[in-house]
Amino acid sequence: MSLITLFLSLLLTQLDLVVVERAFFVMGTILEFELYCENKKSCNDAVFEAYSEVKRLDDMLSNYKPDSDLSKLNSVAGKRAVVVPEEFFDITRRSIYFSRITNGAFDITVGELVRLWKESESKNVIPDENTVKKIVSECVGFDKIMLYPRERKVFFNSSCLSIDFGGIGKGYAVDRVVGILRERGIRRGIVNFGGNIYAMGSPVGKSAWRIGIRDPWNKDKVISYIEISDMAVSTSGDYERYFEIKGRRFSHIIDPRSGFPVSGVHSVTVLAKSATEVDALSTAISVMGIEKGAEFVDRLSSVGVMMVAGDSKSALVYRNDAFKKFELNHALNNP
Repeated sequence: MSLITLFLSLLLTQLDLVVVERAFFVMGTILEFELYCENKKSCNDAVFEAYSEVKRLDDMLSNYKPDSDLSKLNSVAGKRAVVVPEEFFDITRRSIYFSRITNGAFDITVGELVRLWKESESKNVIPDENTVKKIVSECVGFDKIMLYPRERKVFFNSSCLSIDFGGIGKGYAVDRVVGILRERGIRRGIVNFGGNIYAMGSPVGKSAWRIGIRDPWNKDKVISYIEISDMAVSTSGDYERYFEIKGRRFSHIIDPRSGFPVSGVHSVTVLAKSATEVDALSTAISVMGIEKGAEFVDRLSSVGVMMVAGDSKSALVYRNDAFKKFELNHALNNP
């Protein structure tokens, strides 16, 4: 046994803590837990309660399941208002908020555009520009969503509008998970949901969790380390998920204003207190690009942001002051 392992074991014993690690496949990705708990059984119970909540949200927000609340709402677009569950109404309301503060760079009404690009990938044909413009004009726009809080109803003011929670759903789920864990008395641990991470408290014997941010050009390399406690971090990039058409790779993040996949920014990492916020903003800033993104970020004093553009030989990196406060070191320099 190494001295480090022995030291951690002694600390855990002194604090009367056990480590519980679990992983589940849900929402099309991996939900991982690494928790420090006082009681293994109660910790496991909390983990399965949290996992059950994510499954419930998936049944509600999935655009792949025909019986989900989302699919049912999308199917009656432009026809009638629909009563939705409380969480559905909440995430829709919050999505519209992020759309407003980002001037539409974040927009959950990209559903029809996502469908078009997936279909185009399967046919190996780049979408026709006129078709894209028509969808953007008629089927996209957060201002086409009507909310009725008293009745908890949602109405789409377009028959072809379709919402997709892909840019915010996992972050929202992480916040729900962390809330459940805290209610069950768990204060230390990491929740990682497909790259949407929440760091609870700190590891035993340390003041914060150390998290590496991956090099967008080399999956085996870390370009920066941050240390955070009771904070969320999310990275959006074009290096893992993408459309591939005629030998060209297109980012999976679609600009709701143009209808085409974003280009230029390869990686955006956001730090904040809310996983919902970092998920939505990492998507929005990817859409804005490095110049507009930097202008937007300069107004966010409590949100840390790092953007990586350019190429592996001449990387262009932007970090705001809020991000630098949590950064240990980095392999890429500021421009």
